[in-house]
Amino acid sequence: MPGMASGQQGTPLVELIARDRLFTEAKAQGEPRIVPLSILDNTVVRFALTSAVWFFDKPFERSDSALSPDALSRSLKKTLNFYPAWTGQLQWLPYEPSQGQAIHGRTCVSYGSTSDPGIELITAHSPRILPSILPDSEGRIRSGAWRADDFPSAELLCPTSLALHNSSEYLGRPSVSIQITTFACGGVSIALRIVHPIADATAMFRFANDWAAIHRAMLDGQVLPVICPLFDPRLLDKAAAGCVASNRRVPDPEILRISHSLPMAKYDWWVSTPDCPPPLIGGTKVPPELEGTDLGPPGDPMPWKEWDIFAPVAHYLLYFTPAEVQRIWEEASVPGSRISRLDALLAFIWRLVIRAREMEHDTEPVHMIVTVGARSRVAPPLPDAFLGSPIVLARVTLTGEGIAASTSSGAAAIRSAVAKFTPEAVGAFLHDVAHEVNPQRFWRAFLGRRHSIVTSWQNLDAYGLDFGGGAPPRFVDAVMPSMDGCIHVMEAGPGEGIKGGRWYDESVCLSLHLRADAMERLLADPELRKRRAT
Repeated sequence: MPGMASGQQGTPLVELIARDRLFTEAKAQGEPRIVPLSILDNTVVRFALTSAVWFFDKPFERSDSALSPDALSRSLKKTLNFYPAWTGQLQWLPYEPSQGQAIHGRTCVSYGSTSDPGIELITAHSPRILPSILPDSEGRIRSGAWRADDFPSAELLCPTSLALHNSSEYLGRPSVSIQITTFACGGVSIALRIVHPIADATAMFRFANDWAAIHRAMLDGQVLPVICPLFDPRLLDKAAAGCVASNRRVPDPEILRISHSLPMAKYDWWVSTPDCPPPLIGGTKVPPELEGTDLGPPGDPMPWKEWDIFAPVAHYLLYFTPAEVQRIWEEASVPGSRISRLDALLAFIWRLVIRAREMEHDTEPVHMIVTVGARSRVAPPLPDAFLGSPIVLARVTLTGEGIAASTSSGAAAIRSAVAKFTPEAVGAFLHDVAHEVNPQRFWRAFLGRRHSIVTSWQNLDAYGLDFGGGAPPRFVDAVMPSMDGCIHVMEAGPGEGIKGGRWYDESVCLSLHLRADAMERLLADPELRKRRAT
């Protein structure tokens, strides 16, 4: 049925009510402002959207209309006044070597024009009640493992096509889509979908919390808070070592040496045609504008034979109590070596994944790709209010045999790899990427049998988002691609933790996407719940 997404037996899960574009309140005047995005922003053009959905039960403070689409839309419009670039047009910068623009694949945002696409606001309604599709946080945590495949996450979202969603189309397409869905029980969900060059998770949470603060003030008739997001991609580029001018094509060899010493993958799309699955083959073609150009040294071919993209993937949320995390950390810690709780938890799940993939005796390299935030790893450091996608991907490498031997070895390897991303090293990496012929050419990650990718949202307080309804979210859906080896970590939700405390003082949610046969073995592994008190 047009305008509807259906559940089982054809029952509509969500009905599209309206699809609008919102803009800043300031009227466009004069020429638009064109802002090139940062070196790191350009490396994530191919990445999945930065996305999350907050599900709220019916408000019990103020009034039922506290989370109404009309009220949320009004506060959203006010919030956009502080995020004008997000209402603009994400687009490619022209590749004109003769005019000094010698880097192919650089993006910019143009905003302040009457042709700005704005942000997309979708209003929808579901005839379902939230408890019928979504257990409360206490029930999920108590279960220890919740089959997220049973939750119709994708079906509750109306389709959208954002700028550069296929790396080519952008004209008139927004960079941000927001969906407000009302449910029959009076509950509401708020979904954010943002193209990755515009925002990583830190920037997305900054926006969500700014919107919520303005919304609460408007509900209470108070003066709107002063919010100060920082959109200035040049600040990140200034942290690059050496000269990174777009018309200077010769990198500094000594700086490159530092960059190349970093533990990172360097899979080259342009040399990865053999064995490439048909849906991805387009990405392996060298852009026609670069024909006859010196492309520089190639990277590694992508190991497609290790990743069956058509194999069924299962998705579970695994919950760990504070006591479990503490025991995992204690067991992974060894004298003379300092590791974090996150290091230990990641090493723990990595070990279980290796066992589930039946690689305990494998003597070849196996990799965990860890997303590392760069705001605090450049000189001078950037504030959390800095907008964009300043992330790098560290590659942790051990043999399957080495990972399976103990959690200690994996945790130490994770800590060692991440620690190498010092301000000097990140500055060198920025120099390196700035001199690549195209910043999307190399993929610093992979998936499948020998790879896992980790994203963590700990300390972002996902369940602390407060639009004035009187209760924390029932559930926060960290939307990740359902691909073999995709891992995500964040707080599990409101519970026994202390507000503002450490992320591991409350239960932790680890989202795991794994090939279905391996997931079945992992869930049956006695090591998974060995540390949970009965």
